Amino acid sequence: MIFHQLINEDSGCLSYLIGCGEAGEAAVVDPGRDRVDEYVRLARKKGLRITRILETHTHADHISGNRDLAAVTKASIVLHRSTKAVFEHAAVQDGDEIVIGNVVLKALHTPGHTPDSLCLLVTDASRAREPWFVLTGDTLFIGDVGRPDLGGAAAAGQLWESLHASLLRLDDTVEIYPAHGAGSLCGRAMSSKTASTIGFERRFNPALRARSQAEFVDLLMAGLPPKPPSFQTIVGKNLGTLPLELPKPRPFTAREAWDAVRAGGACVLDLREPATYGESHVPGALNVWIESPQFGDRVGWFAPDGTPLILLTHTPSDVDRALRALSRVGVDQVIGVIERGMIEWKSEGLPVETVPQITVWDLAEWLDEGRDVAVIDVREPVEWRDGHIEGAVHLPMLEALRRVGEVPVDRPKAVLCAGGLRSSTVISALKRHGIERWFNVTGGMTAWLKAGSPVTR
Repeated sequence: MIFHQLINEDSGCLSYLIGCGEAGEAAVVDPGRDRVDEYVRLARKKGLRITRILETHTHADHISGNRDLAAVTKASIVLHRSTKAVFEHAAVQDGDEIVIGNVVLKALHTPGHTPDSLCLLVTDASRAREPWFVLTGDTLFIGDVGRPDLGGAAAAGQLWESLHASLLRLDDTVEIYPAHGAGSLCGRAMSSKTASTIGFERRFNPALRARSQAEFVDLLMAGLPPKPPSFQTIVGKNLGTLPLELPKPRPFTAREAWDAVRAGGACVLDLREPATYGESHVPGALNVWIESPQFGDRVGWFAPDGTPLILLTHTPSDVDRALRALSRVGVDQVIGVIERGMIEWKSEGLPVETVPQITVWDLAEWLDEGRDVAVIDVREPVEWRDGHIEGAVHLPMLEALRRVGEVPVDRPKAVLCAGGLRSSTVISALKRHGIERWFNVTGGMTAWLKAGSPVTR
């Protein structure tokens, strides 16, 4: 058996190539839209032909590459029979086996995260008769389980039943390979590890410690992270009920871009680092640095749905990277690129705005002096609980737009995260709501702690 795990570190997505060298065939499981060429190259390198493409469920955090890969390889797409997908595919049900030479993939229907969720129990007949590992999709993660977003408490109950009827009946030595890892929006406390065993998770996974179905449901439903705004759009594209598109941006002059912003409601997506954005930027621009973790997810979260986007950067290679990442999360509305960036923008005399950058030393001094400044912490709850500045307002990044009414509009606001990236994105998003008087705290809480400044827990 030939087995490869492919990791997208920006999004936490995991996909797999499983093949039989003797048969010369392979299957790809949970392919990403932005990695189709990589799967084809890897299979060719191993002397394999991709004949099947399998999905463990309908993804809601990224666009699948199944149809793109099928178009290139002529492989069949395999989904659970309960799927609502409208494109051509083969259907499997619980207990069905897919044979690729010496490799057997057995479908286990595990509804809960989604109604069509399945796991794939993999056996290498040339090695042993017992299963070697299981691809768990979004049913069981390393350190967590899938979110029951689609069906609420009823879905959480289904997930309990799926885990106990299928996965937790497997031997402790069976290895686990999920569809997502740390950095994904599909779980809450996923480990940075990308593999585990049934035995390890049975012992250490907090979600599996519940002693009853009722306790498990309560645990899963408490404090669910918010759904991405593009949730329904991504699901629709993955089912084929919404069209798949690829953006074809054209070069924009600075003045054309400004006209599109003012008259056409376009939004400039500023890919530059926060300090450069803060020095001068297009009014209303959304700042997500191209080097940010989860770049595509953050744009998908904050970019107004359906609003035309115009990219701005000082490095041309950033454009291709951005388009690939955005296509993965279904952000297809990029219409242009400001060809000469802020250089032309300033030379044309077009309006600019700024966000002052302050250090943690500046912030500490302001607080000691009793200066009127609201401290806003946009980190996740687990980070907040580890320690925060006394008196700070906790406004987690992914809840900022929904809770915009809690922002103290009339006061100066110093915003911080762990390092200064998320804070800049939140500031830029809330500036689009007409709220002003912002300061971005460079270095964030990491720098605050290194400076020895006090925190409360």
